[in-house]
Amino acid sequence: MSLSLFRQKSYIGLDLGASHIKAVQIDKTPAGWKIGKIARYPTPPNSIQDGIVTDCEAVSSAIRAMLRDNKLSATAAVIGAAGGSVIVRTVNIPNMPEAVLRKSIKFEASRYVPSSIEDSYIEFEILGQADEDHMSVLIVAAPREIVESRVRSCESAGLEVEIVEVEAFAAYRSLVEADTTQNFGDSTIAIIDIGAQSTNVSVVNKGAFSMTRSIPQAATTLTEAIKSYFKLSDEDAEAGKAQLDLSTLLDMDKPNENPPLRVIQPFVDDQIREIRRSLNYYQSQQTEGNQNNPVNKILLCGGGAALGGFPQYLEAKMFSCATLPAKNHAGRGAAGI
Repeated sequence: MSLSLFRQKSYIGLDLGASHIKAVQIDKTPAGWKIGKIARYPTPPNSIQDGIVTDCEAVSSAIRAMLRDNKLSATAAVIGAAGGSVIVRTVNIPNMPEAVLRKSIKFEASRYVPSSIEDSYIEFEILGQADEDHMSVLIVAAPREIVESRVRSCESAGLEVEIVEVEAFAAYRSLVEADTTQNFGDSTIAIIDIGAQSTNVSVVNKGAFSMTRSIPQAATTLTEAIKSYFKLSDEDAEAGKAQLDLSTLLDMDKPNENPPLRVIQPFVDDQIREIRRSLNYYQSQQTEGNQNNPVNKILLCGGGAALGGFPQYLEAKMFSCATLPAKNHAGRGAAGI
């Protein structure tokens, strides 16, 4: 029997976000990989909280509707795991064979993972030697509830889940590794992913993840502030936010009396302070370890980064602080700084 009679799997990358579900189909062509189709569909309200799908039936129905409406015929998916309880850490562990480490990884990870080890998926990668007696190991831990609730939603929608990727890793692959137009070389890059419910900050030093942190201030925080202050519906608050331009607040010669901007400004400033603290923490670890790998590129991604004037406002606020390195421009993602 000819193998051509068997249906080949078709894949999509699927992002289950708190605000929207996004899908991308990538096709292999003689010139390389190219985006075939993209799709976006509203996430049912309150169906994804802190990375966990709390209403699998509603989310699977939304996935099916998105696939149908956008004529995506995928049978399999690669999905991401995200949330404040997803841990990515680079640690030093005494030298041992990989097979031995695999048997003892739960014990080693228990020192760094705050949640229950038995209720988490644990994976690792040996990065190389840290010193004569220790090796550098990247440990990843994701609560089973986050992973399994996402897998169930996809399977209920008729998609076979082939890979569950940490969203920070996926962002790095798409913004850095897949970008042939930029020379990132030996750069130390901060990837700031602003979603609906959280802002995720990752520092990648020469291709190795050095730090990840999740900050609770994100796009929904601003929408809720506008909604509460002006007594608006969710839709009107979101529409009003989309018309704002934060960069106008930087013109000191022209006092800005735009009330909605003044409402969200304290929340944006809090968010930027937390981003700055994250990068300062990374830098302090570098100093303590007698290393010199300062962040020299910042990449913005995520729907929240599309807020009008946010890249310019972030740049002005971040680099007015003397503890951070001089700015270096890299234009990728929703914006580059």
